[in-house]
Amino acid sequence: MVTRRIIGALLFGMAAHVAAQGLAAKPVRIVVNLPPGSSMDLVARAVADAMAQDGGAAVMVENRPGGAGVLAAEAVARSPADGHTLLVSGVDAIVFAFIAANRKPLDPFKDFTPVARLTRDHWILAVSPALGVNSVAELIALAKSRPAALTYVSAGNGSSIHLMGERFRQAAGIEAIQIPYKESYLPDLLAARVSYVVHITAAVGPHIKSGKLKGLAVFSRERIDYLPDVPSIVEAGLPELVFNAGVVAYAPGGTPVETARKLNQRVNRALASETVRQRFAELGVDAVAGTPQDAVRYVAENLARIRQMREAVFGTP
Repeated sequence: MVTRRIIGALLFGMAAHVAAQGLAAKPVRIVVNLPPGSSMDLVARAVADAMAQDGGAAVMVENRPGGAGVLAAEAVARSPADGHTLLVSGVDAIVFAFIAANRKPLDPFKDFTPVARLTRDHWILAVSPALGVNSVAELIALAKSRPAALTYVSAGNGSSIHLMGERFRQAAGIEAIQIPYKESYLPDLLAARVSYVVHITAAVGPHIKSGKLKGLAVFSRERIDYLPDVPSIVEAGLPELVFNAGVVAYAPGGTPVETARKLNQRVNRALASETVRQRFAELGVDAVAGTPQDAVRYVAENLARIRQMREAVFGTP
């Protein structure tokens, strides 16, 4: 009896070891819903490089832009739940993309398994210096002096930057028209051919620091260290717009708990690397380490806030 138990334990240990080796040895595919060079892509590639160096196996980034995030989300949701496919995305993209496409929304907890938070970020209202405004109050005054003449950047109906741009328009009490972009909006924004954008630090922060864009407000309660000269949205008089951002790594739904835990540990080791922290600092985002349970909690909290904002903007939760 004892011998059988020992043999059984040894066999179980060998199986676990083989499974762990398989998870590490087979390449991991990280799917991003934005094109190469985008802020999400830069975050994903920094983490992918560090994961590959840590684990030895290749970690590939696959860009699947389009459909306001639908293509990337579907690709991962339909992938085997074996720990070799991850979606790197904001919390909002999974829900809004499918609502915008008039399709059944994917469930962040049934169709996906939140594995780890990657970043803590901030939304920022930014304009071109060529627009000639230096504050939120001046932007609002310009909009009211030229009804329906202002425009704002969008990635299409239901996208996160559409929601945030529209939410600002609504809270500010101005008229502005969304301009959806499939490719980079920066040339038009820099030239003031489109009036403003509400986007995350990783996307617009470096351009604000270089002086190419003007940051009018950070959608946080206080100013942030990365852009200390940019007022908070509370200072601008619109405290209802306080809303933090962040990127999450999701595995397909049904991923085994132990597999999610191993992925989480591997991601956390990548986030702790000096290379990743330096790259994130350049983008103005913070690396966030935590358990899969922390990721689940973060997604749940943000979904509740996003639904409130969606209801305020579009009249539907």
